[in-house]
Amino acid sequence: MPTINPRSSVPADIRKELEEAFGFVPSFALTTTPGTLRLWWSAVRDFQLNDKTALSNKVKELIGLGVSAQIPCHYCVLFHTEAARLNGATEAEIQEAVFMASLTRQGSTILNGAQLDAATFDKELADIVAHVKRQQAA
Repeated sequence: MPTINPRSSVPADIRKELEEAFGFVPSFALTTTPGTLRLWWSAVRDFQLNDKTALSNKVKELIGLGVSAQIPCHYCVLFHTEAARLNGATEAEIQEAVFMASLTRQGSTILNGAQLDAATFDKELADIVAHVKRQQAA
């Protein structure tokens, strides 16, 4: 059974912010120490939930979903799927984010398993980028 801290262990300022963001203090916030909760929450609040970052909240949640599916983390997949929907992601976008994550994992598995020479890959990638830029310019 996991250790669940009492809600009273959550610092008052964090408790207030969690209640404003989620409607209550969720149990996942009670599975860590007050100090690490403060670190986690500040990153979530200041980056993930912040709509003033270079990435839209929808894109951040789709990235979170893709990573979660690859870890895999049941909790994170559910959270990021719902958060993506709340930020306007369509079912097609959710499906494509998961598929893109699977393609990245597949390519990584193939390249790492084949032990492709990194210098060769780096040079060929530079050649591919140069070719695509020439095509775009035309």
